[in-house]
Amino acid sequence: MIFSSGFRAALYQSDSGSGSGETGNTVGSSGGMVKDVLAEKGGDIHTIDTSHTVLDVVGMLNSFKIGALVIADKNKRPIGIVSERDVVVGVGKDGLAIFDKNITEIMTADPICCGPEARVHDVMQKMTNGRFRHMPVVENGKLCGMISIGDVVRKRLMELEFENEQMMAYMAG
Repeated sequence: MIFSSGFRAALYQSDSGSGSGETGNTVGSSGGMVKDVLAEKGGDIHTIDTSHTVLDVVGMLNSFKIGALVIADKNKRPIGIVSERDVVVGVGKDGLAIFDKNITEIMTADPICCGPEARVHDVMQKMTNGRFRHMPVVENGKLCGMISIGDVVRKRLMELEFENEQMMAYMAG
Protein backbone atom coordinates (compact mmCIF):
# COMPACT_ATOMS: atom_id res chain seq x y z
CA MET A 1 0.00 0.00 0.00
CA ILE A 2 1.31 3.39 -0.96
CA PHE A 3 0.50 6.66 0.77
CA SER A 4 1.31 9.93 -0.87
CA SER A 5 0.74 13.48 0.17
CA GLY A 6 1.22 15.28 -3.13
CA PHE A 7 -1.74 17.40 -2.05
CA ARG A 8 -3.30 18.00 1.36
CA ALA A 9 -5.31 14.77 1.56
CA ALA A 10 -3.48 11.50 2.02
CA LEU A 11 -3.77 9.47 -1.17
CA TYR A 12 -4.14 5.74 -0.79
CA GLN A 13 -3.31 3.43 -3.67
CA SER A 14 -3.08 -0.30 -3.85
CA ASP A 15 0.19 -1.90 -4.82
CA SER A 16 -1.27 -5.40 -4.99
CA GLY A 17 -1.81 -5.35 -8.73
CA SER A 18 -0.20 -7.89 -11.01
CA GLY A 19 1.76 -5.28 -12.89
CA SER A 20 0.24 -6.46 -16.16
CA GLY A 21 -0.91 -2.96 -17.04
CA GLU A 22 -4.44 -4.22 -17.71
CA THR A 23 -7.24 -1.94 -16.70
CA GLY A 24 -10.88 -2.40 -15.87
CA ASN A 25 -11.13 -5.52 -13.72
CA THR A 26 -14.59 -7.01 -13.93
CA VAL A 27 -16.64 -9.33 -11.78
CA GLY A 28 -14.71 -12.50 -11.18
CA SER A 29 -11.28 -10.95 -11.19
CA SER A 30 -9.97 -10.87 -7.67
CA GLY A 31 -9.95 -7.34 -6.31
CA GLY A 32 -11.94 -5.30 -8.83
CA MET A 33 -10.93 -1.69 -9.13
CA VAL A 34 -12.51 1.41 -7.68
CA LYS A 35 -13.03 2.81 -11.18
CA ASP A 36 -15.32 -0.16 -11.93
CA VAL A 37 -17.44 0.62 -8.88
CA LEU A 38 -17.67 4.29 -9.88
CA ALA A 39 -18.70 3.31 -13.43
CA GLU A 40 -21.49 1.11 -12.04
CA LYS A 41 -22.85 3.61 -9.52
CA GLY A 42 -22.50 6.79 -11.56
CA GLY A 43 -20.38 9.85 -11.08
CA ASP A 44 -22.43 12.11 -8.83
CA ILE A 45 -20.08 13.82 -6.40
CA HIS A 46 -21.60 16.09 -3.81
CA THR A 47 -19.23 18.70 -2.42
CA ILE A 48 -19.41 21.73 -0.21
CA ASP A 49 -16.92 24.47 0.63
CA THR A 50 -15.86 25.77 4.02
CA SER A 51 -18.20 28.77 3.94
CA HIS A 52 -21.18 26.68 5.09
CA THR A 53 -22.68 25.85 8.47
CA VAL A 54 -23.38 22.46 9.97
CA LEU A 55 -27.09 23.12 9.36
CA ASP A 56 -26.29 23.53 5.64
CA VAL A 57 -24.54 20.15 5.72
CA VAL A 58 -27.53 18.48 7.34
CA GLY A 59 -29.80 19.97 4.66
CA MET A 60 -27.58 18.68 1.85
CA LEU A 61 -27.17 15.22 3.37
CA ASN A 62 -30.94 14.97 3.71
CA SER A 63 -31.69 16.44 0.28
CA PHE A 64 -29.30 14.12 -1.59
CA LYS A 65 -30.00 11.14 0.71
CA ILE A 66 -26.28 10.58 1.30
CA GLY A 67 -24.13 9.93 4.35
CA ALA A 68 -21.17 12.22 3.71
CA LEU A 69 -20.01 15.29 1.80
CA VAL A 70 -16.53 16.09 0.58
CA ILE A 71 -15.29 19.56 1.48
CA ALA A 72 -13.37 20.70 -1.59
CA ASP A 73 -11.31 23.74 -2.41
CA LYS A 74 -11.85 25.82 -5.56
CA ASN A 75 -9.60 23.43 -7.51
CA LYS A 76 -11.79 20.40 -6.59
CA ARG A 77 -9.17 19.05 -4.20
CA PRO A 78 -10.62 17.35 -1.12
CA ILE A 79 -9.61 19.21 2.01
CA GLY A 80 -12.06 17.49 4.33
CA ILE A 81 -15.02 15.20 4.70
CA VAL A 82 -18.10 15.53 6.88
CA SER A 83 -20.48 12.69 7.67
CA GLU A 84 -23.69 12.08 9.57
CA ARG A 85 -21.54 10.69 12.36
CA ASP A 86 -19.61 13.98 12.58
CA VAL A 87 -22.90 15.85 13.01
CA VAL A 88 -24.06 13.49 15.77
CA VAL A 89 -20.75 13.83 17.60
CA GLY A 90 -21.05 17.63 17.28
CA VAL A 91 -24.57 17.61 18.73
CA GLY A 92 -23.38 15.42 21.59
CA LYS A 93 -20.55 17.82 22.32
CA ASP A 94 -22.13 21.26 21.71
CA GLY A 95 -25.87 20.60 21.64
CA LEU A 96 -28.06 22.45 19.16
CA ALA A 97 -25.52 25.30 18.99
CA ILE A 98 -23.46 23.10 16.63
CA PHE A 99 -25.90 23.79 13.78
CA ASP A 100 -24.86 27.45 13.62
CA LYS A 101 -21.13 26.67 13.56
CA ASN A 102 -18.94 26.41 10.50
CA ILE A 103 -18.42 22.93 9.04
CA THR A 104 -14.72 23.18 9.78
CA GLU A 105 -15.70 22.66 13.45
CA ILE A 106 -16.82 19.07 12.76
CA MET A 107 -15.18 17.98 9.51
CA THR A 108 -12.34 15.48 9.26
CA ALA A 109 -9.50 17.40 7.63
CA ASP A 110 -7.16 15.78 5.11
CA PRO A 111 -9.27 12.67 4.47
CA ILE A 112 -7.69 9.45 3.28
CA CYS A 113 -8.39 9.15 -0.43
CA CYS A 114 -7.87 6.45 -3.02
CA GLY A 115 -7.19 6.51 -6.73
CA PRO A 116 -9.43 4.94 -9.38
CA GLU A 117 -6.87 2.15 -9.88
CA ALA A 118 -7.01 1.05 -6.21
CA ARG A 119 -8.34 -2.45 -5.66
CA VAL A 120 -11.73 -2.75 -3.96
CA HIS A 121 -10.52 -5.36 -1.49
CA ASP A 122 -7.69 -3.08 -0.34
CA VAL A 123 -10.01 -0.07 -0.01
CA MET A 124 -12.48 -2.16 2.01
CA GLN A 125 -9.68 -3.25 4.32
CA LYS A 126 -8.44 0.35 4.72
CA MET A 127 -11.95 1.60 5.54
CA THR A 128 -12.53 -1.21 8.03
CA ASN A 129 -9.19 -0.71 9.76
CA GLY A 130 -9.65 3.08 9.86
CA ARG A 131 -13.29 2.80 10.98
CA PHE A 132 -14.67 5.14 8.33
CA ARG A 133 -17.36 4.55 5.72
CA HIS A 134 -16.64 7.02 2.92
CA MET A 135 -13.50 7.61 0.86
CA PRO A 136 -13.02 10.32 -1.78
CA VAL A 137 -11.53 9.11 -5.06
CA VAL A 138 -8.86 11.40 -6.49
CA GLU A 139 -7.15 11.40 -9.87
CA ASN A 140 -4.38 13.83 -10.80
CA GLY A 141 -4.99 15.69 -7.54
CA LYS A 142 -8.68 16.33 -8.28
CA LEU A 143 -11.80 14.73 -6.86
CA CYS A 144 -13.36 12.27 -9.35
CA GLY A 145 -15.70 10.25 -7.14
CA MET A 146 -16.72 8.98 -3.74
CA ILE A 147 -16.85 5.36 -2.65
CA SER A 148 -18.64 4.02 0.40
CA ILE A 149 -18.25 0.85 2.40
CA GLY A 150 -21.61 -0.23 0.96
CA ASP A 151 -20.23 0.18 -2.57
CA VAL A 152 -17.15 -1.93 -1.86
CA VAL A 153 -19.06 -4.63 0.01
CA ARG A 154 -21.55 -4.88 -2.87
CA LYS A 155 -18.69 -5.21 -5.40
CA ARG A 156 -16.94 -7.83 -3.28
CA LEU A 157 -20.16 -9.85 -2.92
CA MET A 158 -20.58 -9.81 -6.70
CA GLU A 159 -17.03 -11.12 -7.07
CA LEU A 160 -17.62 -13.89 -4.54
CA GLU A 161 -20.89 -14.90 -6.21
CA PHE A 162 -19.14 -15.11 -9.57
CA GLU A 163 -16.31 -17.19 -8.11
CA ASN A 164 -18.85 -19.50 -6.47
CA GLU A 165 -20.69 -19.98 -9.77
CA GLN A 166 -17.42 -20.78 -11.51
CA MET A 167 -16.51 -23.36 -8.84
CA MET A 168 -19.94 -24.97 -9.04
CA ALA A 169 -19.72 -25.18 -12.82
CA TYR A 170 -16.23 -26.68 -12.59
CA MET A 171 -17.33 -29.26 -10.03
CA ALA A 172 -20.40 -30.18 -12.09
CA GLY A 173 -17.96 -30.92 -14.91
